[in-house]
Amino acid sequence: MNRWSVGLSAVAVVVILSCTSAQPPQAPDPQPATPAEQAVQPAAPSPAGPSGPRRAPNPVAQDSARRMQVDSIMRAIAGREQQPAGSVFKNVKLLKNMPAVEFLKNMDVNYGRGLGMGCGNCHVIGQYDVDTRKNKRVAREMQEMTDYINSVRLAGIKELDEDHEKITCVTCHAGSGHPKTTMALPQPQNNN
Repeated sequence: MNRWSVGLSAVAVVVILSCTSAQPPQAPDPQPATPAEQAVQPAAPSPAGPSGPRRAPNPVAQDSARRMQVDSIMRAIAGREQQPAGSVFKNVKLLKNMPAVEFLKNMDVNYGRGLGMGCGNCHVIGQYDVDTRKNKRVAREMQEMTDYINSVRLAGIKELDEDHEKITCVTCHAGSGHPKTTMALPQPQNNN
């Protein structure tokens, strides 16, 4: 995988995990975050100090940490992977009828990699059903926007190619927490 596809997958996981949570009565809680996972979770905002501004996490390490968390959740729901996400996880507001395994894959790939984030950017690790993080609430609204664009707006474009791809988080975010609003100008080629 190249570094772009790794970053896109990380975003997807974040978004996926922002909409899911394991139900304590139905599934055991996932394992607590490992030191590697904690290293890529968001830190409390702090002004730039003597060490300078906060650096972005390594996308490969972040992807690996997120994958470990998803694997932990998969172990917790073993035997119920094909059941609807809304019956396996607590507080699922969207994508309730998606099989739990696909729901987690969506969180990992479309949200986590697509936004270049770890699970903790949207979730309280180990308490995935809690809605206290702003990013989780925003992710839900963004999913509703994406669903509307795919089902209403794109469906209404008569001359659109039949095999057009549906949009996902990756379409706009491409591995970044904030979509880009500009593009670099193409550089002229040197024909020497």
